[in-house]
Amino acid sequence: MKFIPALLSTLILSSALSLSAAAAEPSITVQINRQTLDLRSQAPVKENGSVLIPLRSIFEKLGLQIVWDAKTGSIKGSKEGLLIKLQLGSKRASINGINKPLASAPKMINNAVYVPLRFVSEATGGSVKWDAKQNTVIITTKQQNGDPKAISAFFDQYVAYTNKEDFDGFMSLIDPNSPLAQIGPQIKDQMGKYDLTLSLDQLDIVKLQPNEAIIHTVESSHKINGPFMPDERVEYIYQLIKNENGQDWKISSLQITGVQYNLPPELLAASPAVPQDEENQILSVLQANLKSSNDENLDGVLSTLDETSPQFEQNKQVYSQIFAAYDLAFTIESSKIIDYTENEAAVYVVQTAKKLKGPDFQDNRSTSVITFSKTKDGTWKIKRSYLIKGEKLTS
Repeated sequence: MKFIPALLSTLILSSALSLSAAAAEPSITVQINRQTLDLRSQAPVKENGSVLIPLRSIFEKLGLQIVWDAKTGSIKGSKEGLLIKLQLGSKRASINGINKPLASAPKMINNAVYVPLRFVSEATGGSVKWDAKQNTVIITTKQQNGDPKAISAFFDQYVAYTNKEDFDGFMSLIDPNSPLAQIGPQIKDQMGKYDLTLSLDQLDIVKLQPNEAIIHTVESSHKINGPFMPDERVEYIYQLIKNENGQDWKISSLQITGVQYNLPPELLAASPAVPQDEENQILSVLQANLKSSNDENLDGVLSTLDETSPQFEQNKQVYSQIFAAYDLAFTIESSKIIDYTENEAAVYVVQTAKKLKGPDFQDNRSTSVITFSKTKDGTWKIKRSYLIKGEKLTS
């Protein structure tokens, strides 16, 4: 997961806090092969008798590769033997070069591209029904060439090995030729450091063929013992392949498509015993980060971050770009240490970010947990930030 420094995390909110255009409408549910599509973050909308749905959610679920050109507004979806083309704002589309009319044009809603659900579903060979009583779109696609039960059994093993902290069992699920196999030492270290429980909240088979599968999951983890870590709800896209004997599935690649962090009430209410001088040092680093961000002092900001982080150089570039484009005012409204050990600490922070000059930016308030680590020379540095909640400021 990417390292997001304390005040940098607020910038992400400018593209994530717009209110849903469908918030006042009855909730529409979409089912594909009896599995409910998770659309809580971007709800479907009705327009001209059509249901529009976020592009990525439906294309990936139906096994389509996406090509989106933001400059031209063109949309392409493809898989073997099929090429779909749509255009933002146009009621004309094409399937393998044959033009088709649309009842509603693709459009942007809250910075997401929405496309007509029926057109895309039927273009891939699916049948579409509308259940008015349940306010549900029911899509049935052609049977996939593979065994869904084997996929479910694979992820049952995945969860069991994780919760048992069975390192050898867990690594047996990874393709030895995959780059993921190289992170075995880090996985083993995490299993030794943390006691976690993992649950599989959702499993969707996006693509299933005899020797390859694309799987979307939603997984939740809860820390029982170990250093600070918030509860997580993470969306993944897995690529699975069969091993050389064609019998067992293995994880070939993995992509994180969304993360939501949560704090258990007991952790939020915690008041660990912190030596006064250590508390003063930790909070002074937070204030130094704030002041340098407001002053657009890049060297000052970087001096507060853990320079041993693999993302340190990347964050240096990001801050440089932000300072060049914006003049922002950051304010810390409250801060509280909620977890502390001799070498690590976690601070619960509520802060605001307001634009003074620059391109479009949504003023916002963010709630985060910022973790700190102590270096060998006894200096505290910001290690990473977990964005818990964000809200836009209207005045």
